[in-house]
Amino acid sequence: MNRTPSIDVVSFLQVNVLLYRTKVSYAKTKNILLNIKRYNSSSSNRWLNRQQNDVYSNQAKVENLRSRAAYKLIELDDKFKFFDKSKQQNILDLGFAPGAWSQVARVKTNRFSKIFGVDILPCQPPTGVSSIQGNILSRRTHDLIRLFFSREIKLNKIDKIHEDYGYFEDLTEKENNLYHNNPQLEGETETLCNENLPEIMKQPIDLVMSDMYVPWPQISGYWAQTTNTPYYRMANTTGVAIKDHYMSMDLCDAALVVACDLLKTNGNFICKLYTGKEDNLLEKRMKKIFNKVQRFKPKTCRDESKEIYLVGLKKKKNVDKMEVFL
Repeated sequence: MNRTPSIDVVSFLQVNVLLYRTKVSYAKTKNILLNIKRYNSSSSNRWLNRQQNDVYSNQAKVENLRSRAAYKLIELDDKFKFFDKSKQQNILDLGFAPGAWSQVARVKTNRFSKIFGVDILPCQPPTGVSSIQGNILSRRTHDLIRLFFSREIKLNKIDKIHEDYGYFEDLTEKENNLYHNNPQLEGETETLCNENLPEIMKQPIDLVMSDMYVPWPQISGYWAQTTNTPYYRMANTTGVAIKDHYMSMDLCDAALVVACDLLKTNGNFICKLYTGKEDNLLEKRMKKIFNKVQRFKPKTCRDESKEIYLVGLKKKKNVDKMEVFL
């Protein structure tokens, strides 16, 4: 026997808000909300069915990989040869949660290589990988990245943080003075990127990988200096192609800033982009930084997906960040 769902199916608060705002009848309001619920349920079922039938998602579970995105990086490396087990490499993984790309990087590099993940989301890094939760647009996050690659600092254990200097407590007195007493720097914009510091402190990274998108709602940590106001800074995919494109462009620009500031000369760069009419602008900027720029869409990407990857090879010397973005 078919029965009309009771009002318990939908939120009593939702019904009353809709009644108040639209002045429609109670019965009509209930039917509207029930239809929305049925649509959302159908959408969720389509997503679940797609995941269950997806070859790469199933294979990732079998191989104990954190997501199907691991196979995208494997394809990228097969084509461009980013990883080299014959030498130590410093690798930065932006937007690393849930950690699949870092897993691949750990397997494809030697045991002396350092892999560091940065994400505004909380995420436990894979074995052999270090990470911080931070906003990549924060200069303090850039400073922590430099320190990690320049010194043996373990940021994932419970550290004894210095009351005044935090993670910077082990700097020499000279370096501390440069950091805290530089008259050209003020307050929160202080940075270790000073011409008097060793080159390794300024640009220690061999490969920057960016797979940034979709943060989930943050429920704590708003007081943290490097994780504040994430929803004014990081993009959520909406399903609206043009909106997703513009938001992904912002994230690509953020990754390019990191490449300008932290990537070594001759270093390489990978960045995910949702395609749109400003693709050429991003590619033009990348050509000012790298000797060679290529587009690549791995077979692992779904056919209906707008995502592609832009690859920058062999960073040029003396890149001027201001000229790149003018």
